[in-house]
Amino acid sequence: MDLYCEADGVFIRVQKIVYHSVILHSDAAARCFIASLEHRPQFAASAVRTLHMGVAVRNNNAAKILNLCKGITDLTLRVVCHHILTKNPVIEPLEALPLTSLSADLSAIFHDRRSYLPNLQIVHRITHLHLTNAWACWEGIPIGLPRLIQLTHLSVPWNASRSDINLLHEIMKSTNLKVVVLWRSESEKHNALVECLRRGGLKDRRIVCFCSAQYLYYYSIHGGFWGYAENLVKWREEVEGMSVGSPLQCSTLLNKMYQPIRLRVLLTWGCLL
Repeated sequence: MDLYCEADGVFIRVQKIVYHSVILHSDAAARCFIASLEHRPQFAASAVRTLHMGVAVRNNNAAKILNLCKGITDLTLRVVCHHILTKNPVIEPLEALPLTSLSADLSAIFHDRRSYLPNLQIVHRITHLHLTNAWACWEGIPIGLPRLIQLTHLSVPWNASRSDINLLHEIMKSTNLKVVVLWRSESEKHNALVECLRRGGLKDRRIVCFCSAQYLYYYSIHGGFWGYAENLVKWREEVEGMSVGSPLQCSTLLNKMYQPIRLRVLLTWGCLL
């Protein structure tokens, strides 16, 4: 009996480790995940802390999963909202989560580009926000980023010709951001983006520029891209007193020192793009 109890205890601990971080590539995987947890809601609420749901997961199943896994603190949401005439079923369980970090395609939450983030209570509680929509910072499409004053980490796609430099100024002034990650396309050169920011009057050590084609590399390293960006900002703070140059010049130097090796990219993470 003692051996049985001990084995049962080990099994429970192993399950908690396995379920701590979950990646769901497909709707079939989502349905299996629901089936494995719906008969033990207390375990689901306490075990799952990090969850990634890809575009293939139907939003009604996404809603069921969020209702089950009430303890999620780090969520990646890529599902697509098809409920044009009715309320998105994902919204209510999403608002109830104790999230600190959200990575989202806005189409998973809103029906169209009239996406105003401050209307969601959940975004006033998170500290880390990563948006994948290319238009998130375009001129003329306000989504309320400057009003999210509690954010400490913000990550958005950036296009030198279409993104709104004045919006970025407003965001930097009105929030408590410690790290801002701008993702450029592979066709846009790093130095060109740095020069664009410099011309726009943005020489802020908190701004880090990454290439979206290397997202897998940054995601796979220890600490993810947030940790990598934090290390860059910390490095700049240390070298600013050493007369190396402006923060953006420091970024250029450090990025040359830390060019990612493409062969190290974990191909199993391909679905996260």
